[in-house]
Amino acid sequence: MAYNELSCSTSAGNTGKQNCVENFGQDELIILVPDTFEIATKVLAETEATWITAINAAVATRGYPLFGHFNAEFEQEGRVPEEGWAGKSETVRGGKHKATYIMENVSFYNHKEIRKHNSRTKLAYYKVSARGYIKGWSEDDVKFLPFPLSDLYVNDRNDSDGATIDRTSIYCEEKDGTKWNDKGVWVKPTAFDPLLLEGIKDCTITGTLLGGGETVTVRGASDLVGVIGLVAANFSLVADLAPTVLIPVVVAADNLDGTYDLTHAAITGAHTMTLVNQPIGTNGYEAIDEINTTV
Repeated sequence: MAYNELSCSTSAGNTGKQNCVENFGQDELIILVPDTFEIATKVLAETEATWITAINAAVATRGYPLFGHFNAEFEQEGRVPEEGWAGKSETVRGGKHKATYIMENVSFYNHKEIRKHNSRTKLAYYKVSARGYIKGWSEDDVKFLPFPLSDLYVNDRNDSDGATIDRTSIYCEEKDGTKWNDKGVWVKPTAFDPLLLEGIKDCTITGTLLGGGETVTVRGASDLVGVIGLVAANFSLVADLAPTVLIPVVVAADNLDGTYDLTHAAITGAHTMTLVNQPIGTNGYEAIDEINTTV
């Protein structure tokens, strides 16, 4: 079989005790994706580059690893039966799986960013357990699919009582509990730790563009801490009248305080500089503002 699942090949489940029983550990991380998202094979699901590509995709198709949570409260809704003629009973709706994930040490800025998902529809998620299993489901034992959500809501920030810190609670309701119970599959990557997957970081970039070079300042949008370690590929400079034509940028110096000395070919007229998101292994920053200037 393609996935590490215990299988019954007949129409009725067997009751013999299996010798292989997986110990997943508690769910530690969720990765939000569109409900149309899919991974073609088990091998790709176990490959870090697959997840990095999803994280760095365009906003509408991007994957969003959320922060590891402090606690989780689970609720299993009972099935809904309906009584029929002559004492017959039929299940008209199966039980739903619901969970509230409680996160701490989330900055107020990040809390607001996560709440932007409240207005989204057609969401799904993968779950990563504390033991490094990524949990999903498969219809054909080939594609690795996320669990579709019928509701996701980021609650109002819990105010501190002085003895505890502020906390962020995320409510998730799955559309169909049978996706895991009847068709659930998992992968356990060995080449990377899925618990270390991290979302794109929002940054601000400020400065004044000059004819051939300048010093710009890059800071984290949530904490205003200087971002260090960027390379030329992280910066994008274009003429505003020719936005598809990139002007090569050279990082002459990373001053290790969030400022960078940049050089580039001579420019005239209106130009825009931004930060481009790169794979997490080589940073993963995205500017939420731009530098525009007329030289």
